[in-house]
Amino acid sequence: MTLLNITLLLLSLSIIPVDAMRAWTCSGRNQKELVQKMQEAKIIVSEKVARVMEVVDRQYFCPKNPYSDAPQPIGLGQTISAPHMHAHVLEEMLTSLQQSPSPAYNILDVGVGSGYLAACLGQWVKPPDPILGKTGTVYGIDVWPELIENCKRNINGFNPDLMKDGTVQIALGDGWKGIEGRRFDAIHVGAAAHTFPQNLMMQLKIGGILIVPVGPDGGVQILYKVEKLQEASQFDERNFVIQELLGVRYVPQFTHSSHEEAHAQKQFDEYEC
Repeated sequence: MTLLNITLLLLSLSIIPVDAMRAWTCSGRNQKELVQKMQEAKIIVSEKVARVMEVVDRQYFCPKNPYSDAPQPIGLGQTISAPHMHAHVLEEMLTSLQQSPSPAYNILDVGVGSGYLAACLGQWVKPPDPILGKTGTVYGIDVWPELIENCKRNINGFNPDLMKDGTVQIALGDGWKGIEGRRFDAIHVGAAAHTFPQNLMMQLKIGGILIVPVGPDGGVQILYKVEKLQEASQFDERNFVIQELLGVRYVPQFTHSSHEEAHAQKQFDEYEC
């Protein structure tokens, strides 16, 4: 069965309605209370996820209602995900990252938006004392210039050292193309794909995971975890394991021109100069 057929089959089954998956009851008066409620709801189950989400305060990334457990607008029709969605993604990434043999992590956040998830991932791997025990680099890409500038302001407002030391690197570009020449321990996609993004799947390291929502705009979408089993010069779906996580609703995907893709590549290359 092809990846597309798997996608259509799972979407048609709609085993778990999107509305039934909502966890909007975890709102708090501050970041600590927000995290505590997600722990009580068993959304956050690991100490490392709780720790990083307590440190990275949403007030730096969300102009209104930062502690409401619901998506909030950040401009251009885009949103910052509900806190429980960030928690789900971090929990899924944590297991895989802790099992990675990489001496240093490479992590990609496609559709970086407000920068909140990138900041959490950056805090996990920031030297000199990374929460995950190993350092790494978090790359964030978005298609909207205004969001890129806002993302940088948000991260710098929270912790300027994340970008100053290159732990978190943010650039304008088409994240669906990934970053040529790099392999990632984990990739997160913050917009709904029409089908599984093969470019991103190919850029995973062996054992690396992709967290991606798949489904039509305005319709039923499923959040998937894709794990890469082995390397190959060309895409072969047999080299991946796909796991359905939960029903979601994300903003749709957008793309950039080839010129802007090259611009994003150049921005990331300049970080390393």
